[in-house]
Amino acid sequence: MAYLKQDAIVQSQIEELNFNYKAKIVVGGSHLAPFENFPDIAVKIDDIKIYESKNLDAPVILDVKDIYVGFNFWEIIAGNYDIHSLIVEDGIVDIVLHADGKTNLENALASGVENLDEKPLNIHLQKIGLKNINIHKREEATNMDITTLIYWAKGGFKSNDGVVAAHVDSEFELNVIKNNDTTYFKNKHFEFHTDLIYNENNGILMFEPSGITMEHGNFEIKGSIDTKNEMTVDMSLSGTKPSFDIFIAFAPTELIPVLERYK
Repeated sequence: MAYLKQDAIVQSQIEELNFNYKAKIVVGGSHLAPFENFPDIAVKIDDIKIYESKNLDAPVILDVKDIYVGFNFWEIIAGNYDIHSLIVEDGIVDIVLHADGKTNLENALASGVENLDEKPLNIHLQKIGLKNINIHKREEATNMDITTLIYWAKGGFKSNDGVVAAHVDSEFELNVIKNNDTTYFKNKHFEFHTDLIYNENNGILMFEPSGITMEHGNFEIKGSIDTKNEMTVDMSLSGTKPSFDIFIAFAPTELIPVLERYK
């Protein structure tokens, strides 16, 4: 029964997303991968591409080789297609902050239906996994270029009435380039472990005490980011002196006086 329904599940969801949003979503195919997210029943979706719009020349935002979507077997039989787990492997995410202040992702997720009554989703995604995902962000106005190569990441989140709570563990490589200058951060390795809460109503992203390892230096960070107030940051950073010495050694020159105050 699950085998017969899996293609219909995927196609119906893709059609609904393409109808509701300005983005264009294209998939290569789908088939069952019963043991990938065991005990969930996983549907493997191949060659997923998301474009900023439905225009023929629209740039690609996401290009991923494999996505595994996990469902509970008995819920599928009952017609409930609630997603329990999501694993994304081998791909790129290209985010552009346009000069008008909007990102290509915002444009893609804008409603394609007039007067669409958007109700907050209540989601309980128990498992999220990323492997070999290259996230590239470019700011058109400042010529800042940030590339994050995620070796692996895992976590989960739940959403209720506009409040999203998540846990994330990850290991990644960070590169920051401005005006073709690679002296900001180049090939710096990080590990990150955090619990965070995002309130969609007020735009506040809260970080619980979180562990960061950078090139063998250990730190703890906590605080908040006000995403609706010019990305105002209220964060505290703590660590041992050897750890700060490592961090300062890799920091761009203009940040060193600021970081010295935290030692």
